[in-house]
Amino acid sequence: MTALFRKKGAQDTPADPPGPAEPGGPAEADAPAEPEPLDLRLDEHHDTPALHLTPDLITQWHAELAEMERDLGPGHEDVLRTRNNYAMLLGSWAAAAPPGDTRMADRVLALLEVNLGYQEASLGPDHRATLSTCQSIGHTHLTAGRPELAIPYLERALEGREHDEARDDEATLTAREKLSDACAAAGMTDRAIALLEETVAVSERLLPPGAETVRNRKAKLFDAHRDAGRRAEAIALCQEIIRDSERFYGAHHLDTYVWIDNLAHLHHDEQDLEAAIACYERAIAGLEQIHGPDSEAISYRYHNLAIAHLDGGHPDRAIPHLEAALAACEHSFGADHGRTLDALVYLVNVLDRAGRIAEAVEATERLVAALLRVGGPDHPGLPEVRGHLEELKRSLR
Repeated sequence: MTALFRKKGAQDTPADPPGPAEPGGPAEADAPAEPEPLDLRLDEHHDTPALHLTPDLITQWHAELAEMERDLGPGHEDVLRTRNNYAMLLGSWAAAAPPGDTRMADRVLALLEVNLGYQEASLGPDHRATLSTCQSIGHTHLTAGRPELAIPYLERALEGREHDEARDDEATLTAREKLSDACAAAGMTDRAIALLEETVAVSERLLPPGAETVRNRKAKLFDAHRDAGRRAEAIALCQEIIRDSERFYGAHHLDTYVWIDNLAHLHHDEQDLEAAIACYERAIAGLEQIHGPDSEAISYRYHNLAIAHLDGGHPDRAIPHLEAALAACEHSFGADHGRTLDALVYLVNVLDRAGRIAEAVEATERLVAALLRVGGPDHPGLPEVRGHLEELKRSLR
């Protein structure tokens, strides 16, 4: 028979070029070497970047920057601003590159490093603009898949902002959150969670109740606890998020039901089946009202509720929910879709397990008919299913 599975629910993320040694010197001595020609090719399977970017537009920016460097000098305030904007433009292009292609990201980094060198010398290492460039460099390394290179820049940005702008500034919170992201990507789980916990705590003091930024940071912290196997912390935070959602959106809001479903999974993982079943039932009841009982959105939630009953040793209680899951799959995907067939296989096995053989025979005959429609008499799954059907029929005699 087809392998059975429990589908988990989900919530409804080069060598650094040195800066110029003496930014205050003659422009001819400080000008960076002419870079290699821009490679603006994108993989055919990837969309073009946002903002209607085109190779011609980027080439135009490249030429304008070079002209400003010649006329004003590479460390001029206007040139620094233009170079930063140019880097941000290329960053949009880099985000559309295929995974693993860091060529455009490296171009962005080269531009930002040039700016950083001038800013450190003329503005100082702790100036707001210098720290902003550090954060941009760290962010670029992180999105290019190099968190270890990102961390020193993001640490510097955070330390400077904490010293200059205080710990309760939103820019400081953003810097701390970005460093947490880099630590998580680098496998430094404990440090990532500690940084994110501090970010959430300060965000709740600083921002208005129910602010979207606070909700998003709490959700990220929940994911971090859950992924790290910290189920007690994840459960406590999930319960807090549910209370927040009930307070700001109401007990019957979609967001509230989605988080109740998340809590059900946590209780299920802890084998607290009574709590899990109660949460599954509440989430399903609400989602049925929002999406309808035959929607794709709750088809697998019926399945998970059934699994909880099975884990508790009650196959008869599981069967109505498996039948509901099957009906939802048929409605959403069609009678011959793979997810529908999986739901039918699961129902057959649980009917068999519950000793409801006549119903199991009927369900297995439906499965044989579906396989014939899908693959004809040579479908590779037919022999096994027909063999199981014969075993069921023999047990009825």
